[in-house]
Amino acid sequence: MANALKDISAALRGAIQKASAYTVGLEREPYNVSGVLIGGDKVLTASHLVPDEGLSIAMPDGSSRDATLVGRDPIHDLALLRVAEGVKAPDVPSAPVAVGDLVISVKRDSFDGINASLFMVSSAGEKLRVGRNGVLARYFQVDTDRLSGTTGGPLVDAEGALAGIQVFNRRMGIEVVIPADLALARAKMLEKGSIARPYLGVRSQEVLLSEAAKAAVKRTQDTGLLLVWVEKGKAAEQAGLEVGDILVGIGAAPLANHGQLVAALSEHGAGAKVDVQVMRGGALRTVPVTIGGV
Repeated sequence: MANALKDISAALRGAIQKASAYTVGLEREPYNVSGVLIGGDKVLTASHLVPDEGLSIAMPDGSSRDATLVGRDPIHDLALLRVAEGVKAPDVPSAPVAVGDLVISVKRDSFDGINASLFMVSSAGEKLRVGRNGVLARYFQVDTDRLSGTTGGPLVDAEGALAGIQVFNRRMGIEVVIPADLALARAKMLEKGSIARPYLGVRSQEVLLSEAAKAAVKRTQDTGLLLVWVEKGKAAEQAGLEVGDILVGIGAAPLANHGQLVAALSEHGAGAKVDVQVMRGGALRTVPVTIGGV
């Protein structure tokens, strides 16, 4: 008679073994951090736990390699590292997961080797606000606390494929997982260096639009963003935006509240050129803006 628990245990062992081939450890004080060997000589991990220099990687074969920082993505809390001495790892296998799927959190400790724990995907969402100037396009969470030291490491599916990168600690307010496809796409962007936070250089408050303004924007929109401060030398001032302007749109998207502004800036990214619609002196104007970065 088949033993279902033994079958499950065997499947979990197999998944962990596959994940161990691309799970690395970052040796740092006071405790280790984990990371993912995503292919070639590149490691993806959590940015907020990685120093700018003095990086040492505990590799799957038991060796220790020096590494250098390539770039950071502060919004997604990701850092891309390059391992020294010509490592040529295969591309990491990846797969999507959904709410209800069982997933395994994996870490590599320089003393104990691989550690793992079992979770269930408890929620998944989009456009999660991060700090003042960032929005995660997509994310998911698991149903209980993760092991210490797993931050930056992989969350894998039942077959050992990368489901996501575990990021953010509780001191930052949230503990989430960046889906594998999004994390790997951001890693490609990081090969060119750090990704700046998009920054416009304004302070605003939500205000009701007049009937004339509603008619001018030609869509159902009751509010806009009144600029109460424009920072000297930053993107908004360089584009000619002024205190008293009411932002009502960016590109094809409405700007009815501050959350929509943050989401739009994050979606376009620093350096992007966008058309911003403003109400000024009772008239609708389009102002081309190059989004700044910090």
